[in-house]
Amino acid sequence: MEQRQAHPTAPVPVFALALAAGAAVCFGVGDAVGFHSQAAEDLFVVSWLMGWVLLAWSAIVGGGYAVLLARRVLSRRAVSGAEVVLVAASLALIAMVLASYPLWGTGSAAGG
Repeated sequence: MEQRQAHPTAPVPVFALALAAGAAVCFGVGDAVGFHSQAAEDLFVVSWLMGWVLLAWSAIVGGGYAVLLARRVLSRRAVSGAEVVLVAASLALIAMVLASYPLWGTGSAAGG
């Protein structure tokens, strides 16, 4: 009897989606806190750094799983629609967070 090969399931793209959502929340907290005091500035810096760490891990996990799905499709193995939707949603959220909070080009000297 042929044994089925185990492959990662939907929790991986859900994890990438949760990491991207956590990054968006961290960036939002940093924006809400601002620079009103030294404590607020410290919280801003921590939330900004945490946002980038979460976003980077989300990109690694989500991008890696997207590559895995692409390889499975190219080798004509079954891919569930839920996995494709979750990966697309996580990559879309990563792109939206990157567009909303770019790493550079948002300072006051960027404008003319």
